[in-house]
Amino acid sequence: MVKVENKETLRLLTSRFMKMNRARNVIAVIAIILTSLLFTSLFVGSVSMILSKRATEIKQFMDSAHASAQNLSEEDAKRLQQTIEQSEDVKRYGSGIFLGAGMDERFGFSVEVRYADENTAESFNCLPTTGRLPEKENEVALSSMVLESLGVTPKIGEEVTLTWEVNPMLKQYKTDTFKICGFWQGDKAVLGQMVWVSEAYAKENRYPVTQEELENGIYNGGKEYFLWYKNLWNLEKKTEKISKAAGFTRAGTGMEVNPAYNLFEEDSFSFSSLIIMILFVILAGYLIIYNIFNISVKTDIRAYGLLKNVGTTGKQLKKIVRMQAWRLSAIGIPIGLLCGYLAGLCMAPSLTADAEISAQAGQTAQTVVSANPLIFLAAALLTLLTVYLSSLQACKMVERVSPVEALRLAEGEQSHRKIKKNTSVTWWGMAVQNVLRNWKKGLIVMLSIALSMVVVNCIVMLVQGYDFDSYRKVLLASDFQLDQMTGSLLNTNFNGITPEIKEILDECLIVLRQDMCIILRKPTRWSRNF
Repeated sequence: MVKVENKETLRLLTSRFMKMNRARNVIAVIAIILTSLLFTSLFVGSVSMILSKRATEIKQFMDSAHASAQNLSEEDAKRLQQTIEQSEDVKRYGSGIFLGAGMDERFGFSVEVRYADENTAESFNCLPTTGRLPEKENEVALSSMVLESLGVTPKIGEEVTLTWEVNPMLKQYKTDTFKICGFWQGDKAVLGQMVWVSEAYAKENRYPVTQEELENGIYNGGKEYFLWYKNLWNLEKKTEKISKAAGFTRAGTGMEVNPAYNLFEEDSFSFSSLIIMILFVILAGYLIIYNIFNISVKTDIRAYGLLKNVGTTGKQLKKIVRMQAWRLSAIGIPIGLLCGYLAGLCMAPSLTADAEISAQAGQTAQTVVSANPLIFLAAALLTLLTVYLSSLQACKMVERVSPVEALRLAEGEQSHRKIKKNTSVTWWGMAVQNVLRNWKKGLIVMLSIALSMVVVNCIVMLVQGYDFDSYRKVLLASDFQLDQMTGSLLNTNFNGITPEIKEILDECLIVLRQDMCIILRKPTRWSRNF
């Protein structure tokens, strides 16, 4: 048998087969579009959930660095800085000094007086948008909310008088007048408002805190470092390596990873769910496309047999089928990628509902929709993989078929269609006979439809399945709650309710109960009529 090695002939045959099966082509392209759409929307939605959660936590907890170390003594700070400068994993770092809390009755929020270089101010998301960071000893950069509380116009060169707490145990305070060299728009939703002073002022006026005082909860005068790695891989190992090299061996000391970048926390994104969804999409797309190619090959089996009879090899026939699959993919995948991105764009606000609820009071939730090229590349490759797997059975069929068997299969189907039975014909009976004629094919069709519905149902559950009432019943046991608990242990104050605050709350509760008793005892219009 002559082996034909003519690529142009194979391309011509592929084109002829595609022209013969125009209806098949349309259905196959739609199936590929749906598969690509599901992959793209799944990846866009998943990445958007991760990035939105990260952006919300960075904004709420005021920490965009990959890792940080806070409340360090002078000795620990020197060791850590040397280690960071020697590390090959660190891209850049920033340092700062916590001086104390701002003290003024006009402040209705937390105010912290600190020194920070540009990287540290960036980590706190408090870089001046107007002006610059302080350089001279009498300069200050601060939030517009602090200026508004003090009644000072946000303007470069204006003077502002600030009082801050040098030592909370000794009740030492310091008051100085500064010139404004920079400011930014304050955000009510964050943990506190920052006031940046110069390095010279901080070193001269900082409290000389000791290691023992830091361990007892006095953080005034403590140094801090914020660093960014070259990449986000193995943050825990890199941070642990730096901490050990700097001599921090006790738990709770040294560098700690920013929780916003930890994707494997208990309440973080579920990668197992993503993998299960990917497998569902692959299976659903496989069954649909598999059916299309199988039915198409069986319809054209006689033509494939004749081609084999004139010298076309099984590998060449298989290549013809696969070339049809690639051409259909080249049409369907780009359309599916575009539609999938649009679908993910529409779903993203609903998929980040948990972030919105967790930060609802402060309006800190952010919806970030990613258009990373890797998302589209992964979706396209998985769609191609699904098409490849779906065409395997059809390729094997045309590769192994012989001319005589192809003729017999084609004639057998025709003679089978001509069989008549002397029974009444009903639409229900015809449907059952068509299904039972090839029950395997019918089962695959039903499975493909069922799995597609399961995937759609999962997406609907993700988009609309978040019930705020259920969330509130679990996490909010009362109508009013007062504490200083946050979503991160790094920023949580377990002693936020002091005995003084508790006494004030008890007095308010007693007054509230008395008022309620008076209201209940007072006769109403309905009670008098009764």
